[in-house]
Amino acid sequence: MTLSAHKELVREFAEGHLTGETKNDYHIRLKLDHSMRVLDNGLEIIGDEGITGHDGELAAMACLYHDIGRFPQFARWGTFKDVDSVNHGRMGVLTLRRLDLPGGFTDHEWRLIKAAVGLHNAKNVNPRIKDPVAAMVKVTRDADKIDIFAVILDHLSHPDSPDKEVILQLEKHPTRYTPAVFDAIMSGGSCDYGLLRYDKDFLLLLTGWIFSLNYGTSARLLLERGLVARTFELLPGTDEIKRLEKKVFRHLEAKETARPGR
Repeated sequence: MTLSAHKELVREFAEGHLTGETKNDYHIRLKLDHSMRVLDNGLEIIGDEGITGHDGELAAMACLYHDIGRFPQFARWGTFKDVDSVNHGRMGVLTLRRLDLPGGFTDHEWRLIKAAVGLHNAKNVNPRIKDPVAAMVKVTRDADKIDIFAVILDHLSHPDSPDKEVILQLEKHPTRYTPAVFDAIMSGGSCDYGLLRYDKDFLLLLTGWIFSLNYGTSARLLLERGLVARTFELLPGTDEIKRLEKKVFRHLEAKETARPGR
């Protein structure tokens, strides 16, 4: 079964959740387009990082299907906020169990794909998980993060976006951010979503993801697309934000330089 058949299944499943209501259909199409871009990001990572053969095919499937649970999530709860609805990774596993899946993969391989879908949004992934699932999850997490950068930046750059759902109903403010969020990111870690109050906090959260990127190719894509530079353009120009900016770019450049083929 070709990749195009799997893409068509995801497209048909997503479009089956369209209702004709503007807000609903905007968010369904947002996640459908996101899924396709994550696949494209994943394919570039797979090719550039030398993830070959069937392992590469499985990683591509994990990228394509990673958000399959988002469509029933929004249809039932009207939100993408997991804490107010359901863990969308687990919902993705349940959704795949109910779908009539295309051929081309064995039952065992579909179990691997479902495992990667269920793990892709975990706060921390168990380092003892072995390949091919480990590579599938790593590729998906990086490919997902790259596109979320673009989605959030586009949303914040257009004040007429339909609503706040994309940034989890956070308050928009030209300069404010939460000190605890900044401190967590500056330490090279991540922060709890519960700490987020302002849209600038989400931008800080994005910069924190950079320290957990798995592949040099992911760093290259973020740099080439100017996504990190755009992120800092939307943050206030305080001295501490400038310190974070320098730290982030040093990390990205070192990661990109270490990728295969450099």
